[in-house]
Amino acid sequence: MHATIQHPEPGKLAGQQSNSVLAKEDCAKQRIAHVDDDPDIRDTVKRILSANGYIVDSYQTMGDFLESLRESENPPDLAILDVMVETMDAGLEAFVEIRKRLPQLHMIFMTSLGEEIRPYFTGVSDEWILIVEKPVEPASFLSIIRSRLDNANNAKV
Repeated sequence: MHATIQHPEPGKLAGQQSNSVLAKEDCAKQRIAHVDDDPDIRDTVKRILSANGYIVDSYQTMGDFLESLRESENPPDLAILDVMVETMDAGLEAFVEIRKRLPQLHMIFMTSLGEEIRPYFTGVSDEWILIVEKPVEPASFLSIIRSRLDNANNAKV
C-alpha cells in the first residue's frame, strides 16, 4: 500500500486552501474587519485572509473602525481587534461600544498581551470572546477564523 504525497500548489500561502475546497466550503464571501496600528500585521492578516476567500476591511485606528460601523448598515461577519491601538486599552473600550450596538458580532482580540486581558471579560462567555496572542501561525489563525465564523453562523440560524 502506498500513500500519496500531496505537494503544495505553487504560489500558495501557508495555510491557504485550494480554490476548489474553498469554493465548496463557502459560496458567499464573508467579511472580516481587522484593526491594528502595525502596517506589517495589517498587511499579513489581509494577505492570509484574502488568499483564502475572505473580504477584509483593514483599519489603522479603532476610531476609523467604529466610524465605519456607525455609517454601515452591513456590519462585518467577524472583527479582529488589537487591544493597544491609539491608547493602551482602545480595543477594550471599543469592545464595550460594539457590544452595545452589535451584540451579535463575534470578535477576536489579537494582541501581544495574550491572556493578560482575560480579567477584563469576567462574566462574558468565551463563545463571544477569543484572545489570540501575536504572532500567530497562519494555519492556526485560519482555523480560529473558520471556527469563529462557524459559531457566528450557527448563532444566526
